[in-house]
Amino acid sequence: MGRYLVTGGCGFIGSAVVNSLLERGEDVVIFDDLSLGKDRWQNATRRPILLQRSILDTDACDQTFREVKPQTVIHLAAQHFVPWCQEHIYEAYDLNVNGTLNMLECSRRYGVQDFFLASTGDVYPPNFVPHKEVDPTGPVYVYGHTKFLAEQMCMRYYESQECFRTLLIGRLFNAAGPRETNPHLLAEVTRQITQEGKREVEVGNLWPLRDYVDVDSMGSVILDAVSKVEGLEILNIGSGKAVEVREALDILTSVLPFEVEFRSVPERQRPNDRPFLCPDTQRLRRTVGRAADTFNQDTARKIFAEYPDIKL
Repeated sequence: MGRYLVTGGCGFIGSAVVNSLLERGEDVVIFDDLSLGKDRWQNATRRPILLQRSILDTDACDQTFREVKPQTVIHLAAQHFVPWCQEHIYEAYDLNVNGTLNMLECSRRYGVQDFFLASTGDVYPPNFVPHKEVDPTGPVYVYGHTKFLAEQMCMRYYESQECFRTLLIGRLFNAAGPRETNPHLLAEVTRQITQEGKREVEVGNLWPLRDYVDVDSMGSVILDAVSKVEGLEILNIGSGKAVEVREALDILTSVLPFEVEFRSVPERQRPNDRPFLCPDTQRLRRTVGRAADTFNQDTARKIFAEYPDIKL
């Protein structure tokens, strides 16, 4: 497959993609400013090359592509914590849109053959049935809109610039697992349990339905999709199984040797929270042969394994 350049490769989903690439014996270069992620491979047998640079620095982008000469770009670098994007609108658009533009232009200029954009299920408007790739888009949050614009730029590049053999847009759903870098629900709950010793944890709404996806499985499915798609394609990346937030929290804490109770409090409840967010994965299954694994007890054990003081 040639050399891979993974932007945001030290982050949550990025580290899962890099681990999967290393397991497959691929040549991997990470492009990450380490603002959230970290080098997780210092003592590993096989290590990626890590370039600590920002995708907003056009000179650094050009230098990186000139040095690395990647064949495949996996573009994951982004601000993707929804509340942060709502509160830091300028920064969210700058990184998620302008950073993507820098990646597309350098990829065009240096002859990248395969380009993957990590988008999000948040580009879909709220609905009560699984979202299909052909459904209309209509993002509600700033984060979803930044990714919608990034998708549009990718499609314009593919159609008008006559570059890329493959341009795959992956609409990712709720990743769950170890190495989380943002205070998403499961990570925040884990923090309160492991670092604050709480056995009664305050959370937001417990009733929404979400597709929680094992992050390592998601990383593997992304790579399988990149290897099998040709041309311009959009794929939902998820398990296709929605569970209530309450059920996901029960799965998380079911591996612990003690009970944890959850209490929904107004100050943690997100205004205009989506009641349902889950992908239709038929196209993914036809393309790759499988969907990603749903969040399960094995995922939960991997999360708590990062906290050696918790004995499972």
